[in-house]
Formats: sequence, C-alpha cells, structure tokens
Amino acid sequence: MLTQQIMGLLALGILWVNGLLVVAVALKQLAAVNRMRSRFARARGEGRLIEGVVEGDSPIAVRRVEQLGRARTDTRSEKTILFTDGAQSFEVLGGRIQTADGAVEIAPAPDESAEVWVATPRAEEAAACPSEDAFDEAWGDANKYKGHRRDVSVDVRGGDRVWVVGAREGDRVLAPDGGPLLLSMVEPFAWARSKAWLLGGFVLAASVGLAAVTALALWRPWFGTVSTIGGVLCVAYFLGIQPLGTAVRDAVRTPARQPVNGTWQRS
Repeated sequence: MLTQQIMGLLALGILWVNGLLVVAVALKQLAAVNRMRSRFARARGEGRLIEGVVEGDSPIAVRRVEQLGRARTDTRSEKTILFTDGAQSFEVLGGRIQTADGAVEIAPAPDESAEVWVATPRAEEAAACPSEDAFDEAWGDANKYKGHRRDVSVDVRGGDRVWVVGAREGDRVLAPDGGPLLLSMVEPFAWARSKAWLLGGFVLAASVGLAAVTALALWRPWFGTVSTIGGVLCVAYFLGIQPLGTAVRDAVRTPARQPVNGTWQRS
C-alpha cells in the first residue's frame, strides 16, 4: 500500500533525477566552454590567435542563414512577420587585417573549413526589414502555407575588429588541418569567461536549491507546516528547473549557433 510518506519519497526521487540531469547537462557544457578557452589560450601562446582590424571595403567573412517567415495572426493593429532560422553556412572570403605587428593576410576558407562569429547588433542589422516594399512583398507569402523564404547574409567588413584562430604561415593565416578557421567579431576569452561564470553559477544555484527544498520537504514532522511548504517549493523547483536549464543552454551557444531570427512589423 502506498502511504503518503512513500509517495512523497517517490516524488522526491523523481525531483532529484530531473534536477541532477539538468545539472549534469550544464556541467557538460561548462567542460566544453573550458576546453574552448584552453584552445584559445594554446592558440595565443603559439601565435595562431590574431587580433586586428579588417582592411578595405569588401567583406572578409559571411554567415548565411536560410529563414522562413510566417504572418502572426494574433496582432490587432500591426502586421507582423516572424522569421525562424533554417540551415546556415559560413565562409571566410579572405582579406587583410591590420594587427599591432603589421598586416596579416587571411586566406579564404569555404563552409566546411570556416566558422564565423558575428556580433548580435550586426545580425540584427542584417535581419531588419529593408523597406516597406520588401515588407509588402513578404507579407503575401507569409500568409500562405509555405511562408516567405529568404536568405540573410551577415558579413564581417572593413573597420571591424576581429579575432582569428587558424594555422599560421608567416604573415598568412589559413584553415588548420582537422579544424575550422575561426573568424570572430566577439572577443573569444571574454565570451568563454562570461559563459563559464553563467554555467558555474547555474550549477551552484541549482544544486543548492535542490538540497534546500529537499531539506524543507523532509522537515519533521512530515506533512507539517514547514514540510508542506517544502513540498510546494519542490513542485515549483520541478516545474522551473528544466525551462531555466534550457534558457541557460541556449544562452551559452557559441555566436555561430545563436539564432538570427527577426521580426518585421508594419501598421
């Protein structure tokens, strides 16, 4: 026979399995971020991490994203098209960057040999609606079953400060064997540091929270006032920990994996 106590312990067991799985995923991501930070440190020590400003007017790299736009039907006074990302590709087109030690040539690299990290404002700029005529054209397709398809190109261009990780051959950087040529508008060490702090803080908070609500739920007498409050907090923890874990997982994606998406609106 299942008593209240047995059912409560089973519920706590489910809570702990769920909580520990979320924490385990975050720890795995933290290990991946730390490995990436170590990779950047090795590249800097070996002279393979180059920082400089892009020369010229032509783009040096581009991130291309296929998008599908659909009309939002719950708006009242505004027409709204919501875009979601599909397949994407990267390309380093090649060019020169000016570093503290002089000009360095960046060799071209196709999608399978390149990874491009673009800054969020640049992605938002590329995804913005270019004109009213463009909106009107997209609106007709967005109301149909197939939606409106478009390609967004986010480029890295002259005047941008970039960080490049690749194979060094004198004053030339190219894609290394067994890995992509990384060209980033985002400072890689600052990115890795901030994501490591976020993941570490989440793991600590999730672990302490799990232990705290469990201690309250097991407070004697069972099903007394304190224990009941603990039970309610356990339910809140159970309902909240997975969405929070998902939000953290999405927040620590590399800039190459952050969605571009976009919203177009017109009265």
